[in-house]
Amino acid sequence: MDTHSPIPTTATSHPDDPIPCEPRNVPELTLKPSSPQQHIEHTSPQSLGESMIWSNTSSDDSEAPLTPNTEPERQMDEIVDKLQELPAATVNFNEQPRPRRASTTLISENPSDIRRILGDGETATQLISQCCGGGCCLLKTLAPDTASPNFLPVVIPDNKAFRSLNLKLGPLALDSELTDTTPLPPVNMSFDKLPTAETKHVSRVHKEPPTYMKPHPPYDVYSAPLYHARELTKPGAEKRTFHFDIDVTDYPDEGGVEFKVGGAIGVCPPNSQDIVDELFDVLCIPKFARDKPVTLKTYTGRWPTIWGDEKARELVTTRRELLTWCVDLQSFPPTKHLLRLMAEHADAPNEKKILMYLSSAQGQAAFCDLRTTSHLTIAQLLSAFPSSKPPLPALLSNLNQLMPRFYSLSNDPHVSAARPGLPGNRRLIEVAVTIHESPDWHAENGTRTGVGSGFMERLALQFIKAEKEGIDPGVLDLRVPMFRGLMSNPLSRQFGGDGPMVLIGAGVGMAPFRGFILNRLKNANCANKIWLIQGVRDSMVDELYSGELGDHEREIKKVVQSRKVKVGASDAKYVQDEVRLQADIVWFVVNALDGRIFVCGSSKGMGEGVEQALVDVAMQKGNLSEAEAHEFWNKKKEDGQYIAETW
Repeated sequence: MDTHSPIPTTATSHPDDPIPCEPRNVPELTLKPSSPQQHIEHTSPQSLGESMIWSNTSSDDSEAPLTPNTEPERQMDEIVDKLQELPAATVNFNEQPRPRRASTTLISENPSDIRRILGDGETATQLISQCCGGGCCLLKTLAPDTASPNFLPVVIPDNKAFRSLNLKLGPLALDSELTDTTPLPPVNMSFDKLPTAETKHVSRVHKEPPTYMKPHPPYDVYSAPLYHARELTKPGAEKRTFHFDIDVTDYPDEGGVEFKVGGAIGVCPPNSQDIVDELFDVLCIPKFARDKPVTLKTYTGRWPTIWGDEKARELVTTRRELLTWCVDLQSFPPTKHLLRLMAEHADAPNEKKILMYLSSAQGQAAFCDLRTTSHLTIAQLLSAFPSSKPPLPALLSNLNQLMPRFYSLSNDPHVSAARPGLPGNRRLIEVAVTIHESPDWHAENGTRTGVGSGFMERLALQFIKAEKEGIDPGVLDLRVPMFRGLMSNPLSRQFGGDGPMVLIGAGVGMAPFRGFILNRLKNANCANKIWLIQGVRDSMVDELYSGELGDHEREIKKVVQSRKVKVGASDAKYVQDEVRLQADIVWFVVNALDGRIFVCGSSKGMGEGVEQALVDVAMQKGNLSEAEAHEFWNKKKEDGQYIAETW
């Protein structure tokens, strides 16, 4: 049954009026300076521009959708990296082989997709058993005879970390035959002593990344001072979001590239000290060796530079620097190479057998289960198999590079630089970060934060605590390791012109639109005709930047709340519903000279839903078929009139 909100038919609808024209009764605005009485008090400086004054006073209270993750979920590496190499297997039913069914695409989805396909009550074991119509992975396992006096079952490790993995191993024996086991991966680095006793190495591991990291060659990471931080969401919000003012006054020149409205910065976050120390402890690396300078020799690749040249390297560093800044210890599911490495260095026979099983064809289903659960920390995986102590160079050779996290600017940098009360002609950029949380095996119902959002939250909480206690936050010397990049993301490239705009965003996807609106307020020629559809869960606790878009922001903004109980059949619950209800404005803007539709937020749910709503609008207002409507919006994308930045 189609549950979409109907698109209202009006006098401007096709075929009554096939030529798009501006809807009637749309409020007009003029510009005037904000008065002191209208200034809204906040705990931190605001980006102040000019205010919007509309020719009518009507406004709507409204409703909204799901808040997306700041830190998008990562695509899995190939779940069944050996599946295609396995020999075909069939099941004998009256001597007639069953046909194979390809499922590479299905089982290569990310964890959330697997859970969506299977539901919460099933696992990848059920999925993999159907992957080719006959369960070739499972049929390679001949279950041992558990009644045999020679049967030596594998003893399951009795520790909390192992139980948190929820592995389903079946009747695995110590002498079970395993085939197609992943080969032992190569070691691509080594540690040596410093070349001379005079060699000095000054490490600021807890303040800034090492100089050999090059996220934007040939430029370095810039440690920008944190000017201010505040929480945007209120107590009770399902996902907490923080706002950051970052001082880039002294950001070095990079060939004329400037910070732009709608642009994004890259933040190079460190792993938390707790996670790094936990891994040191699990590996039994003595404390005196953790911060001792060593010569790192790599044989190939870019690591640990991020985006440097692929070549052999020799540089001075410490083990703590490498674990803090250069490897991702919690964002990726385990690989077979990592499990095979752990098996090689496991002393306990039962742990070695389980790890070899997970690295083999017989353990493919259990491996898929492990890959499709929530992402594990490396320390958690090693704690589950405590007899496995791989050497640090071998472990580092098989971990993923810790990559930058990107956050859209939530301001017009030129407006922030000109705002009142900013001392010393400082230049600020502003970002909003939603805190991403995952289950943590250490405690019942516990959670841990993502690498990037967790680092930014720790900075914010330190700043807010110092501010509450009357301490000058400047003495804390809080810094954000970042780089400007090229400011070439879609929102930044396509923003501009004098035409009308519709801005559609959910959750933290609202952040760049704040910069768009502040920019428009500076220019009397293009401050008019801008509409914002903002999705939140609950406007009382989740709405971002409320009251910061001008004196009469309610005239341009429609808030859609996914939690609000619908009181009428036409009430919108998600942003895509509101897009259909605002079909006249959408159709006018996209057909207007220099008109643009911007969408920002999660691709799952909101992004897909908004795209379908836009197709519905084109079908209704333009009298197009579905195929023609899709082609219409594809052409608008090519022309830069429909811009979607989703993750």
